[in-house]
Formats: sequence, structure tokens, C-alpha cells
Amino acid sequence: MLSTSKGQATAIGVKSHVLFSRLLTSEEYWALLNLGSTAEITDFLKQTEGYGSHLETIPPAKVHRVDLENAVRSAILSEATAFLSYLAGPQRELFVDWLGWYEAEHLKSIFRWIRVKRLDRDEMRKRLFVVPGSKLSYGLLLNSRDYGEALDALKDTKYYKAVAEPVRHLINGEESLFSLELAIDNLVESSLYNDLKNLPEKEQKLLEPLFGSRIDLLNLYHFHRCTWYYQMTMEETLSRMLPVKYKVKTHHLRDMARGATWEERLDRLELSFPVYAKIFRDALEKEDRELALEMSIKRYNYLKALAIFEKGPPGFHTAISYFILKSHELDDIIRVIEDVRYDYDRSQAATYLIRPIISGGEPKWQ
Repeated sequence: MLSTSKGQATAIGVKSHVLFSRLLTSEEYWALLNLGSTAEITDFLKQTEGYGSHLETIPPAKVHRVDLENAVRSAILSEATAFLSYLAGPQRELFVDWLGWYEAEHLKSIFRWIRVKRLDRDEMRKRLFVVPGSKLSYGLLLNSRDYGEALDALKDTKYYKAVAEPVRHLINGEESLFSLELAIDNLVESSLYNDLKNLPEKEQKLLEPLFGSRIDLLNLYHFHRCTWYYQMTMEETLSRMLPVKYKVKTHHLRDMARGATWEERLDRLELSFPVYAKIFRDALEKEDRELALEMSIKRYNYLKALAIFEKGPPGFHTAISYFILKSHELDDIIRVIEDVRYDYDRSQAATYLIRPIISGGEPKWQ
């Protein structure tokens, strides 16, 4: 299998530095937060290097939130499409599987839509956008009348085997989509982590801490949700963990489960992984603990990506870490749109953004 040449890897690394310089500054984050409407946000982003060309056809006065969010997302997908032409072999495979994050979110949204059907089909279609490398047929999925037809629409995709059992549970009356969404996430995350072993050794060593810590925190997050909210047994919980592990192994999870309360479980986790334990402890002590936990995990991943972006000469790792940083910026922009739309307290809203500098300094656990 052909691989991306050293020259091509350097070229995309250098290009990533150029694109990195176009990410929003802290001052621009604050300016966005202090705007008064979706129209003002649209007009502001039109003036930025990173988003201007992707929003130029949107009239600010009439912009709908969904159209704005899709236009913002189109920025990263446009950049990703351009990068794909330079990638081959294991690097291309990992990059396409990383784009699978967006594909997976669409698939989960479609199953949620099938469950409640609050939007008509055309309105739902507007919320979906083309993901480079995707093999999903949105047409077939949106024509599905129920879970069974949606499963049939996935027969020729990588998702079919992963979601078949959770879908059967839904057909038999299970109400929660939790197991289905977990199966989709696990497939994407496992594929990404397994892709690492096919990279050249140097790139593998640079990127493994980024994707590895993500695996650790996702397993801990899923463990938290399975045991706290769904009261699953230990074996039920373990069956829903990612099949790949980084530093947090199954025996660590079993040891945590011996704690009678979450405080005791985190005490046990702290013995081996004090940084992870602090992320959970600090978030779970806050009033809006689930949102705080989600943001804290993403913030940790953001800081990991930033550290790897700055390591060594430009290369493939620079591009991957840049795109992860950009994806977090998109999440922040979409959250700002929601904050402005509902007129949330701006200082409070800033604490729930992923970029840590926005909340007045980097977290202590950095």
C-alpha cells in the first residue's frame, strides 16, 4: 500500500500551520459571545479568514441557525477535502476514519429523528451535510419508517454489524438510544485507534497519546453513565466499553466498581490516574455536572492536540492535531450561537467553552 511521502507530509504540516493562524483569537471569542443575534454572529464570522468564504452566500438578516451551523461546519469539511488529495495509505485511512466522527453524528441524529419525527423529512435533510469519504445513503435512511428499515439501509456499510443488536433491542421495545449511540461511537473510536498501528513509527508515537487519552476518557465517561444513570451491572457495563484500551484497562474499571459511591470510585482511580480523576471530580462537583464533565473532557483533548501540534517539524501529526483543534472551535462557535440565541449570561457561558483561555486561564489539571 502506498503511503504519504515525507515531502507531502511536510507540505500538509506547513499548510496546517497556515490554517492554524486563521483560528479565532481569544479576543474574537469574546467578541462573538457579546453579540446580540445570529445575524450579528454571521456578519462577524464573514469578516474572519477562517470562515468568511464559507458564509459569503448567507444573507445575515435572514440566516437560520441551522444554515449558519452547517456553513460553519463546511469550513472544516472543505479544508479536509483539500487535504485528502495529498494523503495515501495508512495516513489517508486514519484521516477518513477521523472524518467518520461527523458521519457518526449524522447517523445518531437520524435514529433520533426516527424515534420522534419532530421534523419533516426535508427539514431533517437540511441538517445533514456531505462528509468526505462517507458511504452513508441519507436518502435511504430518511425514507426509513422505523428502526428495522433503517438497519436495512445500513446493510452495505461498516455500521451494520455494530448496530444490529442495539437496533433489535429497540424494535423489541427498548426506549433509550444509549446502547445504539454507544455502539456507533465505539466503532468509530476503535477504528481510529487501530489505524495508528499502521502509521510509520514516528507518527504513531506522536499521535498515540492524543487518541489514547481520548479512549481512556471515553471509557471512563461511558463507565460513569452506565453505572450512575442506567444502573447496569459490572458485566453489562464492561460489554459496552470500547474494545480497545490505552492506559485505563479493564482491571482498573473493575477496581473502581468496588467503590460504593462516586467519591470512593474516584479515590481508587486517583491512585493510578490522578489527572483523569481530577477531571471527573471537579466536574461532578459542579451544579451542571454532566455539561461540565463533557466540556472538561473535550478541553483536555484540546490541550493534548495543541501540545502535539507544536511538537517537532511539520508533518502528518501537525495536520491531524490541527483538524482536531478546528473541530473543537466549531463546537465552541455552535455553543456560542446557542448562548446568544437564548441570551445566556455571557461570563457563565464562557466557562462551558472548550478553549480554556476563554474561562480566565488554563485548568489546574493541565
